[in-house]
Amino acid sequence: MQTRFSQWAGLSAWSIISYTLNTIRLVISNGYAMIPVVYTGWQQGFSSPWVIVAAVGVVLAVLCYAIIQWAMFRYRLFDDKLGVRQGLIFKKTHEIPLSKIQNVRLEQPIYFRPLGLYSLVVETAGSKDDEAVLAAVNYRKAIQLKQHLVNPLLPTPISSDADPESEDGTLEKGVTFERERKAKKRSESLVRKDFKQLLLFGLYQNNLFWFAIIAGPIIGQLDWSQLADTPMVRSSLQWYEQVISVSVLYQIVLGSLLLIGFYLLLSLISMTASVLKYYPYHLSRDNNTLHRSGGIIAKQNDALALQRIQVIRFSQPVIGRLLNLWTVYFKQVQGTEVEQKAKRHMLVPSMTRKTVAELLTDMDGIEAKTTALPTQFNPIHFGWYWRRALAPLIVPLVNTIGMGLNPITELMWLIGLCFTLGLYLRYRQWGYYLEGSDCWIHTGMLGHSWHLVALRKVQHVAITQTKGQRRKGLATLELGLASGTQTIPYMPLKDAREIAERALSITARSPKNWI
Repeated sequence: MQTRFSQWAGLSAWSIISYTLNTIRLVISNGYAMIPVVYTGWQQGFSSPWVIVAAVGVVLAVLCYAIIQWAMFRYRLFDDKLGVRQGLIFKKTHEIPLSKIQNVRLEQPIYFRPLGLYSLVVETAGSKDDEAVLAAVNYRKAIQLKQHLVNPLLPTPISSDADPESEDGTLEKGVTFERERKAKKRSESLVRKDFKQLLLFGLYQNNLFWFAIIAGPIIGQLDWSQLADTPMVRSSLQWYEQVISVSVLYQIVLGSLLLIGFYLLLSLISMTASVLKYYPYHLSRDNNTLHRSGGIIAKQNDALALQRIQVIRFSQPVIGRLLNLWTVYFKQVQGTEVEQKAKRHMLVPSMTRKTVAELLTDMDGIEAKTTALPTQFNPIHFGWYWRRALAPLIVPLVNTIGMGLNPITELMWLIGLCFTLGLYLRYRQWGYYLEGSDCWIHTGMLGHSWHLVALRKVQHVAITQTKGQRRKGLATLELGLASGTQTIPYMPLKDAREIAERALSITARSPKNWI
């Protein structure tokens, strides 16, 4: 295989499709602010011929740009690095050391599926974008490239010459059993998720922020006065005045049902996206590498070396708490997330405490040694909340003194009290738990999450104290990792020193690479 990829090579002409669609997607994703303008213009009618000229010009520009990208792209596989050349006016040459590659994944968009082609995506540490994308590669070549790019991440197997033997020269039975067990774990299935579990994941992990960005301007363009004059709205208002408005209890029940119904309606988008992106979800391991596959429209196959995992995050939103379901994220070096488009790390959806424990038990290649979620934690000091609780109330207090109590100041008090309550809920959820060479950090508000930090992955520690903290024997501990900084504020100084000294002691005698 080495001789096959030892020369500079180009991509298939089919990659022009990928470049074209990616350019269109980039234009659309960065042009969502134009949606209200387009919607308003559509309502008024497009009569100018320049609109057609502009549309044709944009299409031709995108197509020409895609053809140039394809024509100027070259790649070459060396023994220890991957070389990539691209660009027409501003030429770029990338040399990616194989030892620095974080993730390698295969994607099969729907437009490549009839052709049996894939896109191979390479990600490295410290890069927010994909380092290299080899589009329109056939399956056999893609697998060969992926194996060569991933294999340098794996440790060299132990030689069989070091096997302990009994006095008669045969391998002891216990050692044989242990060796067979480890060999079996080198290639096995870890997690599978069916249709129902992915629907539940979309339900409890619903994110409506992007919907609000797009829907907000469009809703603002609607003529609500004209909508209120329709027979359906009039009959609904009449029914509300006759039946619901007579009782506060009825109003609360109706408001709750409308809120739940609205959430479920919008959750259909999230649930559909979850199934289309992940079904059928399969997480497996091959030696010390995780592989995640799935996707209906665009098939994906991601690879992540276990030793690259910096922090494991267990997230449980509000709806997830009701369903007793968790989402597991494998956090890597900052900027190399597998879930690039969603700004998330490689994840495992719809996990219970039992399945989490089973997964951690099967992942014996990671630095963290804990195999179960904690059931309790040490809370941070009340001083963290007390220093912040009064700040949201200063603005309504000053305005009340100046203007008196009126609807505006009452609204300010309501907002201020909500902020204070939110700070209290966050304080109640913030804590830590030290277990051997692992440190658990608990955060959240209505939902909550655990961060599992292997102290072997800590790059630096910092203990800071304010004057107030020094008087009370408190401190703020920062654990610096390649995936970012984990902070525990207002904790006892002796606990901060214990965690810091343990982390420094472990890393001082460990020859392993942090990343």
